[in-house]
Amino acid sequence: MYLLNVLPLIFFVILNRSHPISSIAVGVGEAISLYNGTDKVAVLSSENFSSTVYQSKTAWAVEFYASWCGHCRTYANTYREVAATAWPWRMIVRIGAINCYGGANLDLCRQHGVRGFPTIRLIRPESVFDNSSKVIVIPATDAIYVTRELIRQLDNMHRRYKSWPDFTPANRVIFEELYARAPRTTKLLLLVFEKRKDTTGRQLMLDFSNYRDQMTIFRTTTDGRLWRKLHVNNTDIPSLFVILKNRTAQRIPVQQNKSLDADNRGLFNRAIRLYIHQTNSITNFNDQEFDAMDQIRKTLHKQRLTRQSAKNREYIEANIDRNTTRRKVNMIDLELALSHMFRQEIPQFKSIRGPAYDALIQWITILTKYFPGREPVMNYLERLLSKVKEQSDGFSGSKFQEIVDVKTSDAYLPTNHNRYQHCAGSQPQYRGYPCALWLLFHTLTVSQYQKELRQIDVREIPLAIKGYIKYFFTCRECRKNFMKETVNIAELDTTNKQEAILYLWKIHNHVNERLHTDITEDPKYPKVQFPSKFLCPTCKIINTNEFDISNTMDFLLHYYSESNIDSTLISKESHHSDNSSNRPEDLISKMEFIDETADRSVIIRYLPDIVQQYPLNAFLLFLILVIGISRYRHCKAKRRRYTL
Repeated sequence: MYLLNVLPLIFFVILNRSHPISSIAVGVGEAISLYNGTDKVAVLSSENFSSTVYQSKTAWAVEFYASWCGHCRTYANTYREVAATAWPWRMIVRIGAINCYGGANLDLCRQHGVRGFPTIRLIRPESVFDNSSKVIVIPATDAIYVTRELIRQLDNMHRRYKSWPDFTPANRVIFEELYARAPRTTKLLLLVFEKRKDTTGRQLMLDFSNYRDQMTIFRTTTDGRLWRKLHVNNTDIPSLFVILKNRTAQRIPVQQNKSLDADNRGLFNRAIRLYIHQTNSITNFNDQEFDAMDQIRKTLHKQRLTRQSAKNREYIEANIDRNTTRRKVNMIDLELALSHMFRQEIPQFKSIRGPAYDALIQWITILTKYFPGREPVMNYLERLLSKVKEQSDGFSGSKFQEIVDVKTSDAYLPTNHNRYQHCAGSQPQYRGYPCALWLLFHTLTVSQYQKELRQIDVREIPLAIKGYIKYFFTCRECRKNFMKETVNIAELDTTNKQEAILYLWKIHNHVNERLHTDITEDPKYPKVQFPSKFLCPTCKIINTNEFDISNTMDFLLHYYSESNIDSTLISKESHHSDNSSNRPEDLISKMEFIDETADRSVIIRYLPDIVQQYPLNAFLLFLILVIGISRYRHCKAKRRRYTL
């Protein structure tokens, strides 16, 4: 009895002492940055955004992203490459990023009207926040395109800022006027011949902008006086000349080096640096940052090649850690998915009208019909649908936020869940909301099938899901890919009740195949073809990679069924209060171990989840119990000797 009474106290102390360093406990809405001190990206937040970006002397290119967004994580290396390229330009433009997932960061992104992730915006120098002003958006594509678009936008605004390089082509300037147009302190004057749309010259101006008081770079893009003077023709461009003080010109040779950058900017940059070192024409010249920039880009390129190589290797399912295989869907994850879409995703949109409004009605209708939720959550969904239908002309995202925040004692969607369970990743940036969203989709199709209706519309749920993804899912690339995956949705076999279940299952496995070895993949939870042999040994045909549809269907019907949804971590207290949590200390208080009259079955119910989430703590507890039992037996034997 003594051990049972002190057990919770021991467990409480262990969890409290070790909880701060746990890396497995992944919270919801944590603003975990995808970038760190080794990147050339300034990590922004709601606390430093305004003071850093607005009224700044430099322009700012800012990526708005969400750490749960798979494409944002994939795109992070591309943005790192952009930041490394633009690092020498930091006197003109800085590169930053803000995680819009959760907390005050979400509110800031909402104020800036960010509707999808990732979004890159260019903010002018000395700007103040004005929601009505025109926004400069740079499409988040490959690094070369982003860099060129950034240069084009800087070119459009350069005349306003005297300290910036002059990007205007010197097409009508005669040779003798070049030094007259340059600052008096110029020690090195360079001239770049290039095509009109080429950005090489402007990139070089930005590269060496820190030395603008000693070094001037001009560009010419039209066959004119300068071209004829230096005997340059279209077959010679791009080309680079140094204009000497004695008003003569010397061509700087640019050698192709295949082991380094093959682009003109990289080649010209190295040629200029070599010339400066040979002639000592610039005082206090330091090009180490260019070497560091090249090293970052080569490392990122090597990582891409490594992932492509891994993609081509056959994956062995035996690599899956059996201890991480989830055999139950968790209700907390499903409710967190609803909470995220209602409280974070949908309110991002300024206006919800027309087709978007219809899609929202369709989606909430599906949830009220098929979500296998608890009574207060189902009551909440029904009242939410009623409130939304009352706004027949549509509404704003902020108005929808007001609607979803309304709760009563018998109708609410919890706000106190603070971590994913089934969908918890090994690190905060993995799994989470996308995983929970797929769980929700699969659960809805199985729930519809098991309603035992004679006739069901098998396209009802896939169409509602597609409508939600199309109008509200904020990961742009994911949304685009899902639209491609579901292009044949009208071809579903309406006579087969299993069709919707198998349709989403096949799409999900296709996504897993595409994202396997991707940077977004959690190394502890590889994206294998589901279900794995550990979950369903009979689902695959022996000696093949093909699934047995009959056995697989039986598995899916069980795995995503209401009877296989674990609700044990949702305490009775949370039915009445949003202040409760699933922190270790709260779990202890909920178990009521100390009361000798309490039901000991509670221990059995909670223990597997606690051991799974806190393996180190469980091991320490086991050691303490062993020592305690040994000590208890020793003292008991000692007392017997004294009483004889």
